[in-house]
Amino acid sequence: MVMFKKYGVRIFALVLLAHCILIYLGMNELRTLTKLLLVPVLLSYLAANKGKANPLVYCGLIFSFLGDLILSQTGEIFFLLGMLAFVGTHVCNSIFFIGLHKGIIGKKRVELIAIFLLAAFSAIVFGELRPYLGSFQWPILTYMFIISLMAISATSTLQNPMLKPVAVRCFIPGAVLFVLSDSILAMNKFLWHKPMLDILIMLTYGGAQYFLTLGFARVQSLRET
Repeated sequence: MVMFKKYGVRIFALVLLAHCILIYLGMNELRTLTKLLLVPVLLSYLAANKGKANPLVYCGLIFSFLGDLILSQTGEIFFLLGMLAFVGTHVCNSIFFIGLHKGIIGKKRVELIAIFLLAAFSAIVFGELRPYLGSFQWPILTYMFIISLMAISATSTLQNPMLKPVAVRCFIPGAVLFVLSDSILAMNKFLWHKPMLDILIMLTYGGAQYFLTLGFARVQSLRET
């Protein structure tokens, strides 16, 4: 575990880079393996850091691993089950973020801006996708609503003065990248159909998980000081 504490972030970056190279080379079996290594590396990094993380954080990452595992299979049922697993991730993270600013009275302006921007972005994406979704309209719309709530709750951590640097540097970038990654994934699956966009999807997804996990680790370190 000492290795993951010291080099966990670098190991994650190397695995993500290897995964993107394998996508480019079309080596599908190996790229499945590297994708399934990403979240376990982050879990090991989080566990190796000082302090005891909130169980919600671990549950969120475990749901992400299950989502990655399920989405490594093809078929509509696996896509729906993968989305459901990531709903678990976003619900766990949302509850965690809400707990960080619960009972703290702060300005709502940033939160309102986040709501407006996410609503506008979601409307544009869903408007583009709607003619191609078929029976997926309601699952996609529901998923967009839940991930938007996660992003809003991440933004709301700015209300906690002690956590403002973590919110700015970790939680908000992570939430934004998660929304961006899933939006590109949906657009590519239902509209664009360009295999090389999987590289951009994985870079934004990997960045999202990295920033969020780094934020989780910093929060647990703060609670120990």
